[in-house]
Amino acid sequence: MKYLYIILVIIGVTTILTVFFVFPEKRAAQKDIAISINGHEFAKNTVTVEGKKYGYHADQQSEVFDTLITRELLIQEAERQAIHKEESFRQSLKNYYENSLVKTLLDRQNSKLQVAVTDVDIDNYISFLGKIVTFTRLEKIPQYVSEAATSKGLSNTALFSDLATPVRLLLSSLQPGQYGVRFDTGSENYALRLDSVQPSPDYVTKPVDRQRIQEMLEEDQKEQQMKRWLLELRQNATITIHKEQE
Repeated sequence: MKYLYIILVIIGVTTILTVFFVFPEKRAAQKDIAISINGHEFAKNTVTVEGKKYGYHADQQSEVFDTLITRELLIQEAERQAIHKEESFRQSLKNYYENSLVKTLLDRQNSKLQVAVTDVDIDNYISFLGKIVTFTRLEKIPQYVSEAATSKGLSNTALFSDLATPVRLLLSSLQPGQYGVRFDTGSENYALRLDSVQPSPDYVTKPVDRQRIQEMLEEDQKEQQMKRWLLELRQNATITIHKEQE
């Protein structure tokens, strides 16, 4: 899905495992200990969990031990070299925490998005195929519907199919004389007014994939909802950009 969304690079599972072993654990009872590595004890249930995590079976316990021993020895050596005290390591933990936090938030927000693409929406899009459209990008977003008709802006005439996807998706929801607002990355949004729709004499009819059009419209609805939400966050925030003193 194309969320303007911010593409996050998560540091990875290795960092999670490192964090897990850096912090002290509650010591297990002697009878529950499965293996001890330089005094660091691992409970039987920990070994079981580790085995399942990597897909090992009950008869592969030796491989679980090998994996556990190798990783623990590497962690202990890293701690002996005080890597965990280095600023670069602390920064990597901070980056992982922040990226994970943002990813979780975006995933939750995405799960709340609701789309409603109807057959009418698909038919409207199809009706524009093979048409020449004239539209105007308005200088400012109208406050009232009546204001849009006389608003100034930059006019364009083009074959509908040649337009950028975001423009096509917005225009296909309009009738001549109507305008729509599209939310862009960051704090940007703009309005397009559909001025006219005319047949194209040179257009060659092609097969139409309604399912693909529906998916495209649904993705666009989700993306626009997400961008609108991000814009609201910006509008409700107090943001000060300090200029460097000369």
